[in-house]
Amino acid sequence: MNYHHPDYSDFSIEDYLVDPFFKEWVLYSTPEHDEFWMRWIKAHPEKSALLEEARSLVLSLENSKEEMSPEELKDVWSLIQEDVNMPPKSLETYRSKKYRWAVAAGVSSVLAVATLVYLLLLPKEIEFVTGFGETLEITLPDSSTVKLNSNSKLTYLDNWEGQTAREIEIEGEAFFNVVHKVDHQPFRVLSSQNVTIEVLGTEFNVYNRAEETEVILNSGMVTLSFPVKEKEGKIVMNPGDLVKFKDNKFKRERVNTSLHTSWKDNVLNLEQTSLAEMVKMARDNYGVTIDVENKEALELTASGSMPLTDSDSFLRQIALIFNVELTKENNKYLIK
Repeated sequence: MNYHHPDYSDFSIEDYLVDPFFKEWVLYSTPEHDEFWMRWIKAHPEKSALLEEARSLVLSLENSKEEMSPEELKDVWSLIQEDVNMPPKSLETYRSKKYRWAVAAGVSSVLAVATLVYLLLLPKEIEFVTGFGETLEITLPDSSTVKLNSNSKLTYLDNWEGQTAREIEIEGEAFFNVVHKVDHQPFRVLSSQNVTIEVLGTEFNVYNRAEETEVILNSGMVTLSFPVKEKEGKIVMNPGDLVKFKDNKFKRERVNTSLHTSWKDNVLNLEQTSLAEMVKMARDNYGVTIDVENKEALELTASGSMPLTDSDSFLRQIALIFNVELTKENNKYLIK
């Protein structure tokens, strides 16, 4: 799994307790984990004491989770809330106060651990973000995999066990390879256009930018639900289907899926692809704006394939494939 590491130097103990990579190191250490954390501690020796304290807490919390059921933890949490709102008592003897403080100290320690355990059981939002020209491979909690394209964001809550469905939100573009679970737990992808993609196990591509959502199905079966009042607000996709949703309308067509999903292999396949589409891709994936003086040139098409690397290479290949002159003026690219 390629994990996108946060800046651990700014972490508090609470941050370490909910970080998946740190918890994996403490509970299920591998040579990869050991190498990373030993190198990190060497680079940040001033954080070693904090890291060791967080490590001890993770171990304690894991033991507590084994001893207490979720129902017991919820009961403890309720007691904590009641205790917070309880009015103070007066006219206590010094002896009773001393005894109560001793008991309170012990109870507080238990409640503190129980509180942390309860909070750790609550859903945590996991987020992956890519910049322009960057892609990221992600392994999800159920072992499904995602290839996240440039300028995209993927988020989900980490408590899939016991939930009715595995749910993910996507902004940008991603290719999914979903594992079919033995309990038939559905897998849902939600777009910003309120389009819901639901599967049990399959391979598909989701493009969700601006005002448009596009789904391409490689294999398996997908159900799409749309926020429309039309009779056919829910459809079933078959392999080779492409469905576009824009302006509260959807359109289905049959396509060569490799033309739309080859990006995941760092290759772009072209088949009568227009210059207008390439200009749009330059903006979406590389953050590059290209102005075209001769609007008729936008209708030029090309077929073939090209490797996907950085923005400079992408722009050079556009100029070469479409036989146009591409220049840079005042921080903007121009095709004359």
